[in-house]
Amino acid sequence: MTAPRIHERVKQVLDDTPGLTQKGLAAHMGLNPANVNRMLHGIRAIKAEEIPVIEEYLGVRLDLQYPQETKPAQRRGFAEGAAVFDAPQPVPVYGYAAGSGDIGKKDSGLNLANGDIIDWVARHPAQNGVPHAFAIYVFSDSMEPRYYRGELVYVHPSRPVEVNRDCVIRMKNGDAFIKQLVRLSERKIRIRQFNPPLEKEMPLDDIEAVYAVIGRG
Repeated sequence: MTAPRIHERVKQVLDDTPGLTQKGLAAHMGLNPANVNRMLHGIRAIKAEEIPVIEEYLGVRLDLQYPQETKPAQRRGFAEGAAVFDAPQPVPVYGYAAGSGDIGKKDSGLNLANGDIIDWVARHPAQNGVPHAFAIYVFSDSMEPRYYRGELVYVHPSRPVEVNRDCVIRMKNGDAFIKQLVRLSERKIRIRQFNPPLEKEMPLDDIEAVYAVIGRG
């Protein structure tokens, strides 16, 4: 069964409960209503410390109990040690991965260093038994028509990346991008995007990890 999405659960309670509103939730959380609207649509992450505040306003427990897979692997291409689960578990969604050529810009999309989970989704079959497996949402349109903005992408943190296959590149500052691998050498990685068509090289010294994309949802 697909795991509930946190922001969808909050939105459902708001929509189904007379007297509860987005504006009221925003006031209770001390946030701008626009930020709450973004939160309810999965664009802004719901922070762990905000959950009790949200529950207090909603008058319900969200009851989202999931395994403590809270951070992706730290080393390039390898997951750090963790238990293998006996049954498929939901995987965390860490946010949005940029696909644009704006590598290095502050507002580039997903920052994996934050460890902020914005969602939980059903585990992809290729992630069964894989410690620290996770998923991301595509942030831009530069990988169209392969991936569209808002599409869910599943990541295998320990599978070696392959030439002409898609990957998620995690920079040392935590920023992440989804691209297609063209070539990988000891010092550089060459990557490709589709919209507009572009290839570029990046020094591996600036990169923390390169993860294999193994599915979409």
